[in-house]
Amino acid sequence: MARTRAAVRGRDQELTALRTALAPDGGRLIVLTGPAGIGRTALLDSVARLLAADGARVLPLRLGTGPDGGGDPYALAALVRAVRERFEQLQESGLSEALSAVAQLRDARGRERGGWTPAVVAALDGLFETVGRRERVALLVDDAHAVAEPAPVLSAARRAGCLVVATCEEGAERGPGLAELLTDADRVMTIGPLADDVALSLVRRAAGARLDESVVTALRTALGPLLGNPGTVLGTLDALRRSGRLVTFEGRLCLSHPAEPVALPADHPLLRRASALGGTAVRLLGAVALLDGLDLDALPPLADILEADPVDCGRGLDLLIEAGVLTAGPDGRIACRCPALAATAAGRFRARRGTALHAALAERLLAGHRRSGGVDPVVLADHVARGGATVTLDDDTVRQLLTMGAAAEQEEPERATLWYAAALRRLPPTGPEHARTLCRLLLLVVRTGRYELLREPLTRYAEHGCAEESVDEIRLAAILLALHSGVPPAERAVRELLDAPFPGRGPTAFSEWWFDRRLAPDPRRHPATDGDTVAGAGAGAGAGAGGGAGTRAGAGPRGWAEVTPEAGALTGGEAETPAGGKASVGGGAGDRSGAGAVARDGTAAGDGARGGAGRSDLLSAALCGDVAACERVWRSSGGAAPSPELDRLRQAALVADMADVARLVIGADYRVPETGVLGAYHRVVRGYADADWTRAMSAVRELELSPAEDTLARHAARLLAVDMCAARGEFGQASRWLTAATRAPRLAVLRTWARVGLAARKGDDGQAVRVALLAGPRLRRAGLRTGLSILLSRALRIAVLGDDHEGAAELLAEIELLPHEHHVDAQESLLLARGLVHRDPECAREATDLIRERGDLPALMESCLAVARFAPDPRPWLREAHALATRCGAAALLERVREVTRERGVPAPRARGRRDALAVTEQRIIELIGEGLTNRQIALRLRLSEKTVENYLTRLFARTGCRSRVELAAASLTGRLARTPT
Repeated sequence: MARTRAAVRGRDQELTALRTALAPDGGRLIVLTGPAGIGRTALLDSVARLLAADGARVLPLRLGTGPDGGGDPYALAALVRAVRERFEQLQESGLSEALSAVAQLRDARGRERGGWTPAVVAALDGLFETVGRRERVALLVDDAHAVAEPAPVLSAARRAGCLVVATCEEGAERGPGLAELLTDADRVMTIGPLADDVALSLVRRAAGARLDESVVTALRTALGPLLGNPGTVLGTLDALRRSGRLVTFEGRLCLSHPAEPVALPADHPLLRRASALGGTAVRLLGAVALLDGLDLDALPPLADILEADPVDCGRGLDLLIEAGVLTAGPDGRIACRCPALAATAAGRFRARRGTALHAALAERLLAGHRRSGGVDPVVLADHVARGGATVTLDDDTVRQLLTMGAAAEQEEPERATLWYAAALRRLPPTGPEHARTLCRLLLLVVRTGRYELLREPLTRYAEHGCAEESVDEIRLAAILLALHSGVPPAERAVRELLDAPFPGRGPTAFSEWWFDRRLAPDPRRHPATDGDTVAGAGAGAGAGAGGGAGTRAGAGPRGWAEVTPEAGALTGGEAETPAGGKASVGGGAGDRSGAGAVARDGTAAGDGARGGAGRSDLLSAALCGDVAACERVWRSSGGAAPSPELDRLRQAALVADMADVARLVIGADYRVPETGVLGAYHRVVRGYADADWTRAMSAVRELELSPAEDTLARHAARLLAVDMCAARGEFGQASRWLTAATRAPRLAVLRTWARVGLAARKGDDGQAVRVALLAGPRLRRAGLRTGLSILLSRALRIAVLGDDHEGAAELLAEIELLPHEHHVDAQESLLLARGLVHRDPECAREATDLIRERGDLPALMESCLAVARFAPDPRPWLREAHALATRCGAAALLERVREVTRERGVPAPRARGRRDALAVTEQRIIELIGEGLTNRQIALRLRLSEKTVENYLTRLFARTGCRSRVELAAASLTGRLARTPT
């Protein structure tokens, strides 16, 4: 066969097998089977193009699409229509008579409803012999399962020497006719799922806009094994679009409300298949979806709830498993095929909510347990925990939940968390057992990330209060929930906890620090006095910064007052407190909140452990930027200083990465969340530092589209977005991000750092240096020193690149004023500053090694570029700067690399690595193709000529074997294309 490029994607293996199967002379019958949506029709169309290119006459036959419906059991009517549509193309003598003979027999069969007769066989043989008299004919039959008896027509075509390729749906009801076809076939080929990368390339192509990575991730998670089904993935994308879940934001197609589940389309074949099995099967599917899986022990009580016979329910589950709708795990647990199927099925099963169904099961299991025992206690406890407050429990059962929770804490913390929460809602809120259980629950929530379980204890507190010794834990629960959800509590009593100043720690409240406002109106405050209330940079989890010197309340207006130099004088230093005393920016307020209920030995502070307050103070000091207090508390709680952990704590505090701060303070017990405000912001920070800016910007957009309020984390993410957009040459977008970010005192250093970078990327190095020189002393005097050395170091690199020797010397003097004895970041900045100002390559190399060890690749990129200005051999420095700039897509920095390259008179840097590895420029081109950019747009983004981009693509096609831009991007998604290590 002639080699012809097929339009179908990801089916090279199937097309090769079909070429081989169809190559022999004579008639052949090939049957292609696969599930609905797998792409049978697309593959058949590709076969048609291949056969036509080889000179065969192609006669397509689409079954189940005509007006005949069930009145055409042998597909005679469809065959007659197909031949008539191509009558002029066939141009065979005697064709009219042969076709009329079949048409007359078709009409007779339609009237008589008779069976297959020798006359029909003879007429079909005559028709196909006439059609294939001069040239080879290929009969391509789509959806052969749509008629009752497809075999006679297809076998007649094969007898006449025709090539016959038919498709049928895997899992369709197989009557005798379809079974006969599969038996008669020369070969049956099963079409498997597409590779994930190919399926996702189809999604990107169908999106019609640059697709955000969050959509890809959500589809991958929701569809699971169905991701390789093109009909499913494209149908789900279309359903998201029709429901309004896909929104365009900053030029990207993004997923709104990413925490909500992605559901299959209501008409998906799996759902249709379940409906065809009857009402019991539909109700079972809905129940399994609502219950998030079903243990067989719960089947009898579930049948009682559904008012169905247990035997029928068992048979229904078997049919659903056989149909591929449900799956059975090795432990016998029944689950939906994928989360998206469960989401749709649960939405259809509106007679009950998941909690109500769990409650009904729990009641029946409890009754059976009381009568005769024999109920698996784990299954029972799971349903009780998920059944909410409506399940009636006696004291013995509550004690059993607590006992089981304690036993499961180490091996099954997720279950233990649910069981403790279920027991807590049954305990008197003012009793001692409630306080102890709340402490255990808080510890487990921190370990498992199940912060939503804290909503109910907070609601009960608002309704019934709590014991005095539990107030701190209730406040901690409120703070943890607000931090991770970004949503203020609904209950006034809980809001007041977040608003209240903590005794002896100053007036700053968590709500002001995190939400930039008080949550509950205070009738005692006159609106005119609100702006005079001292707030400063509050404590990260509402805790005080050690309680000693340097931890006083902050100065300035209440909330996130202006503290950056762009509006003139810096608000900071000292200011009068309402009480007439003086306060300095950087103090926090609070008691044992933040992580106060968790001690270093893994026990709860409420159980009498010592160390909870130390952790609380450490969190507060780190997040409010009080370097001295941070180090003091770290030492007092047994930590070594200097140490890498303390340096990482300062770095996390600089960018307000509360998840990383909590992980470093609490230790292995803290689980960095994957979702929510802190989870998304942590991805922003890590993606930025790792030079994975596509991932980082996706997380920024996720934060913007989440239902959370404008929290400190969202504003910090905007400031990092300023730097990424500016480095990529997207100056308008960078300016918009900067405008959207609030001028919070806590973020003053980070904001100034972003402004300095933006000015430099726009080519105004002098303005960048002036901003840093103006801000540095003011920030230092205001006590906002965390990250100040990194800000000044950035400005000094810019001064060196701009030949501003005087500015560089002034910035070095500022850096030397900062404490360096125990601060690795400050030592790094001082080494780099001295190396750059004094043109000492060895000193600069030592500094860049520290930056590399810290894992700050963007700072390493800038430093290498600056050192290349004077290094005896600039080539290795330029190579590394070029590689990192290309990896980030930092077009503005790539231009600076080219400028320094021309200035030093050395060859342009090229990526190094194995011959088959991708250069970083090539990798960036592939990423931009995946984002939907044209060659011209890619050239503008990377500041290359369009011809250069085309040359890169030509080389990539030759090296990788890919034949299109989409295939190239798809291959990159799953790592099939090698990367050059940087």
